Amino acid sequence: MKIWHCNFHSLKSIHECNNLEQLSIATLPESDFEFLSKCPNLKLLSIVHLPEIESFESFPILNQLETLSLSTLPSWDSSGKKTVVDSLAPLANLPNLKHVELFGVVPEDLSSESLSIFDNLQSARFSKYPKRLLNAFYKQSGVSDDWAPEIAN
Repeated sequence: MKIWHCNFHSLKSIHECNNLEQLSIATLPESDFEFLSKCPNLKLLSIVHLPEIESFESFPILNQLETLSLSTLPSWDSSGKKTVVDSLAPLANLPNLKHVELFGVVPEDLSSESLSIFDNLQSARFSKYPKRLLNAFYKQSGVSDDWAPEIAN
């Protein structure tokens, strides 16, 4: 399912799509991730522009999720804008996560510990993180910096 800049006030009705495997959203109107709690089959989640998100505390444990891509609007890149979240730690509870992309989505604590939470990743890509931190992460973890798999149509 793709929901791109639709000006919805809420995506809470997505919880009725319990067989949903891939979801791509541009402009998330929600301030939390509760709307995903009834999507146990979700394998790929991509969200571009999540301006109301400040925390991943409400991110549900999606046992099938393999790919997570979160990013700010491309127009934010040149301005240096970021989506700052309190912690990435809740994402460590995703048991099958293999691919992570965080573009302009950063934790308050930009440290090596903030990235060391990820186990069993195959690939990870980041922007707005210090280069030395990323170099240490890739060296220590052995994770590749390849792009996550594309969404199948």
